[in-house]
Amino acid sequence: MSLARFLSRLRRDQRGASVIEFAFALPVAAALMIGILQFAIVLQATGAIRHAVGEGVRYANIHDDASETEVVAKVREQLAGLDQEGIVSITLERGNDDGAQFDRVNIQYQVEPVVPFMDIDPIVLSDSALSYVQS
Repeated sequence: MSLARFLSRLRRDQRGASVIEFAFALPVAAALMIGILQFAIVLQATGAIRHAVGEGVRYANIHDDASETEVVAKVREQLAGLDQEGIVSITLERGNDDGAQFDRVNIQYQVEPVVPFMDIDPIVLSDSALSYVQS
């Protein structure tokens, strides 16, 4: 069998083409799925911290004698579905702005990326809620 004839027959042979196409498509599909998963994790964490700071500032507003420790405990209690070790900081700020008293709760939370085989820094989310105290 000559080389030209072998190459001609090899060009017409379609067996294995699906495997090659799958090998090209698999990394793209896997990266897309990991990206969707990471986005969903960040979205869930953002919603949870937004809810928690809202509850914390509401608690601080209703209980004007509550200490920062009590408000932080309330915020931690409201962080549904999140790892407590991801909390970087939770602070309560009470003050006076142009004659109006306010309470502000700030939180920073770290989400660990789910991208395998890569060393990526944690995603840091922060949120705050402000409420003016009724006099």
